[in-house]
Amino acid sequence: MKNKLKVIWIVFFVLIGVAVIMLGSKFKTPPQKVETAEFATKAKVISVPKLKLKINAVGYGHVQATDNWDAVAEVAGRVIFTSEKLKDGEFVTEGEELLAIDPSSYQLALSQVEAQIETSKIKDETTQLSIKTRQQELVLLQKEFDRQQKLAKKGNVSQSTLDTTHRNLLTAKGNLQTLDNNLLINRAEREVLLVQLKQAQQDLARTKLIAPMDARITEVKISESQYANRGQLLFSADGINSADIESQFPIGKLRPLVSSSIGATGSDSASGNWVPGVKGLPALVSVQHGSHKISWDATISRVSATINPQTQSLGIVATVENPYEQAASTRRPPLISDMFVQVELLGQNSNKFTVIPSSALHEGKVYVMNDEKRLEFRQVKVNFHQDGYVVIKKGLKPKEKIVTSDLVPAIEGMLLTPMNDSKTMLQLFNDAMGEVPEAYKEKMQQRKKDKAAKAAGKDQ
Repeated sequence: MKNKLKVIWIVFFVLIGVAVIMLGSKFKTPPQKVETAEFATKAKVISVPKLKLKINAVGYGHVQATDNWDAVAEVAGRVIFTSEKLKDGEFVTEGEELLAIDPSSYQLALSQVEAQIETSKIKDETTQLSIKTRQQELVLLQKEFDRQQKLAKKGNVSQSTLDTTHRNLLTAKGNLQTLDNNLLINRAEREVLLVQLKQAQQDLARTKLIAPMDARITEVKISESQYANRGQLLFSADGINSADIESQFPIGKLRPLVSSSIGATGSDSASGNWVPGVKGLPALVSVQHGSHKISWDATISRVSATINPQTQSLGIVATVENPYEQAASTRRPPLISDMFVQVELLGQNSNKFTVIPSSALHEGKVYVMNDEKRLEFRQVKVNFHQDGYVVIKKGLKPKEKIVTSDLVPAIEGMLLTPMNDSKTMLQLFNDAMGEVPEAYKEKMQQRKKDKAAKAAGKDQ
C-alpha cells in the first residue's frame, strides 16, 4: 500500500514539473535583436571628365644641320689662298671663295687644248680648200677621159694614151676621197679635243672652292702653302638655314597624335595607315639652360622607313627653320650640331574624350562609386594611354564618380564615404589639357569661399 502511494506521488510531481516548463516557455520574452552599424570607408573620388585633349609625345635627340658640306679637293696642287673666314666656327655666305689651289698647270693644260682645237680648225679650212681644188681637177680629168674615149672609137687615140688618162682620173678620185676622209677624221679628233677642253675648264674651275650655301665652318684640315691631293678632305661646314633632330618614339605614343587615327582599330595601327599623318605635325624643340627652358618651333619633315626591332620605336625627324636667324632676333642660343635637345610632338585634335588618371585603372577595371555610395568594379575598354592619363573608349560615362585613392582591401559592394580629390583632378587637367579650365578654377574658388564662410559661422 505504501509503495503504491509513493509511486502516485512521484508521477504527480513529474506532471507538475512538465506543466511548469511548458507554461514557462509559452510566456517567456523572446531575446532582443542587436543591430550592428555598417562601417563606411573613406575614399577620394573625382567626377569623370570629358576633355579636349592636348596630345603629345616626348623624345630626345641630337641636333644636326640639314645640309652638310665636306669640301674635298677635286684637283691636286698647292694651296695658294685661304679666306680669313676659313676657321672653325666662322660663318660664310653662299658664293664666297674660301680656298684656291695653284691653277697654273690647269691653265696650261687648258691653253694646250685650246691651241689644238685652233690647229684642228685650220686643218679643216686647208683640207676643204684642197678638196675644192681636187674636185675641179677631177672635173677636168673626167672631161678629158670622155673626149679621148670618143677619139679612141674613131681610132684617133691609142689605147695606151686612153689608159694613162683613165689612170690619172682614178688617182684624182682617190686623192679626193682621202681628203674627205681626212676632213672626217679631223672633225672626230676635234670632238675629242672639245671634251678635253670641257674637262680642262672644269679642272681649272675646281681650283677654287666656293661656298654652295650659307654655312658655318666646323672643321679645317689644311692651310695655305700645303699640298692638296685629289680626294683629300680640306674642310667641312654645316648649313645654317635649317637644323634636324632625329628622335625615337614608341609606336604606341605616335598613333594618338594623328587626329584621324584616334579611335582606330588595332588593324589600322598594325598596318601603319596612320604613319603618313605624322609628317607635317607641329613640334617643339627645347633645351634646359639652367632654370630656363628655351624652345624653338619645328615641324616633322621625315619619318624613318624602319622600326627599331629592340625598342619597337620609330625615328622621327623634326626640322627647325632658320635657327641662327631666330637666335639673333630673340637672343636665344643657336641650335648647334650635337646639342642634346627634347622634341615634343604636338597632336592636332578637336574632339573630346573620356579620361581618367592612369592610377585609377586597375588591370582593366575602374573602382566606381555608385549612387548608393558603394564600391563597384567596372570593366572598361581603353582607347589609348598617355603620360599621366588614360582615354576610355567604353565602360564609363562622364560625371560618374570614380575612386582615386588606394583601397586596402578593395571589396566590391563596400560602403564608401567620398572625399573630393581636387589635387588629382587638377593634375588630370594639366596632363590631359595642359591647363586647368576656367570653370573648374571658379568652382574651386567658390568652394574655398563657402568653406571659409562656414568656418567663420562656427566661430561666431
